[in-house]
Amino acid sequence: MRCRTRLVVPIFASAMLALTSACQPSAPEGEAAATGDGLVFDDAVPADYDWAFTLHGGSGDLQFGDGDWAEGEHLFALFCLPRSRQVEMTWPGGGEAVLTAGTATGTFEHAGRAPTDHPVFAALKTSGVISVGRGGSDLRLSAEREGRAAVADFFAYCDEGREPRPPEPVRESPAEPEQANTSEAETSSEAQPVPESTAPPAAQPQADAAKDDAAPIAADPA
Repeated sequence: MRCRTRLVVPIFASAMLALTSACQPSAPEGEAAATGDGLVFDDAVPADYDWAFTLHGGSGDLQFGDGDWAEGEHLFALFCLPRSRQVEMTWPGGGEAVLTAGTATGTFEHAGRAPTDHPVFAALKTSGVISVGRGGSDLRLSAEREGRAAVADFFAYCDEGREPRPPEPVRESPAEPEQANTSEAETSSEAQPVPESTAPPAAQPQADAAKDDAAPIAADPA
């Protein structure tokens, strides 16, 4: 009996362990997505992605993506109301994310809020660079020249309610004339030739008179 008992207990324990594992609930789809499975967080940041600031229904939206606010793709987004000094943050997949900017770091919830003077967002405001860490994947979102202006406009809107100026229209320079080096005097002289003079020279009659005075007078014959 003792030998049978020793054999039955391990078999019974293995069966209970297998049954317990089968009854464990699977992770929700949102939590599975938060690990970065099938999300853009598993890929490198596209070279043409940058920060873009858009005003929509009174809300200021700052997105890091392809620049298409309505139907495009983005890796990170911030939202605020004018003069609220508060930002709301989102990213694909939900869950938590570790945000790092400069020497500041913090863990934030998806769709959570934070003040604009939080060290992470204060560093983002000045540098235009933030790292988003989720599920072992870390993305570094760095602003280009236009992106830096978008970040500055976004925080100016959140803190002061200041809207960005519309872009100035591009002015085309006037076309230069083809004969710009030709002076008006040269053009008028070429268009009107000087007529030749037909009057005899004034000195010719005087010369003939002098010849007559110098001729010798013939003596009368005797």
